[in-house]
Amino acid sequence: MSDGQQNGIVNELINKAAAVDYSIRLPDSEYEVMTAVWEGEPPMTTAFLMQQIGTKKGWKAPTLISFLTRLEERGFIASFKKGKERFYMPLADREKYLHSVTEQFVNLYHDGSFVRFMDSLFLSRKFDDKEADELLAWLRQRY
Repeated sequence: MSDGQQNGIVNELINKAAAVDYSIRLPDSEYEVMTAVWEGEPPMTTAFLMQQIGTKKGWKAPTLISFLTRLEERGFIASFKKGKERFYMPLADREKYLHSVTEQFVNLYHDGSFVRFMDSLFLSRKFDDKEADELLAWLRQRY
């Protein structure tokens, strides 16, 4: 592959990564696969991802491949084939995705109110002193 071809592929991936629609909320199983992709060293093979998540979930290879195909259709990952093996790499940024789904959650279930969200969280969960101190320190640092 020439330098020009490699540069073209890199530019295409950069453009695809810039076009990720972070407003899409992934179904739980796709999110679990995406997490494995984020945590792996790209590019990663189907076999690697099967070891990382497929086996743990009790999935057969076609099930994992279906989830990977959906993630690629949604623009969250890219893949390429080399020989008989398919390789995957993330296009979506994990932090941007988590920020987006958290915003959606707070807006939908807490009318966009961070205070209501925190109130709900505190009602349903016990925080130890260390966590409370960390939260207060975080709030002071931010505001």
